[in-house]
Amino acid sequence: IAEKPSMGREIAANLPGPQRKGNGFIETGAGTVTWLVGHVLRQAEPQEYDAKYKIWKAEDLPIVPQKWQLLVAESSAKQFHIVKGLIDKADEIVHAGDPDREGQLLVDEVLEYVGNQKPVLRILLNALDEKSVKDAIAHLRDNKEIFNLKPSALARARADWLIGINLSRAYTLAAQRAGHRKLVLPVGRVKTPTLA
Repeated sequence: IAEKPSMGREIAANLPGPQRKGNGFIETGAGTVTWLVGHVLRQAEPQEYDAKYKIWKAEDLPIVPQKWQLLVAESSAKQFHIVKGLIDKADEIVHAGDPDREGQLLVDEVLEYVGNQKPVLRILLNALDEKSVKDAIAHLRDNKEIFNLKPSALARARADWLIGINLSRAYTLAAQRAGHRKLVLPVGRVKTPTLA
């Protein structure tokens, strides 16, 4: 499972045997290669946890989910179902997310979401040239060796959600109390200090 289509095509091109392109995957003599299209799962919005959060109220803040929920992103639903179907048929999975915390999370969260219990190997690709890809294929690792990247990315994503949702609502409500009725003040962990 590659993080993106271009990476999937490069991996497939360096696997032995004939290739057959399918809708959202490539079959090779060494297995099937598929890909995600960025985050195919998204964090639930406050109103998806509880309908009362649809209306912004200061007394509801801070909003802190008791159990975090992921939902299939509408824009990626088709590819998600292709990947899920291929996971169901697989004997083992090769995780081909980018070799950083976000790449680790993208594939791991899909595997967790679908309840995968099959062995997961990890390919670490720093470049997509033929030599680099073949070398990485020859040196697959157990995904558990790199697992710590996932909670790091998850912590960042949840911090972004908590800051963005709660502070955007708090600042917008404060602005509205000061007479700025139509003003929405988006606050973000990265955006706000950068723009400031």
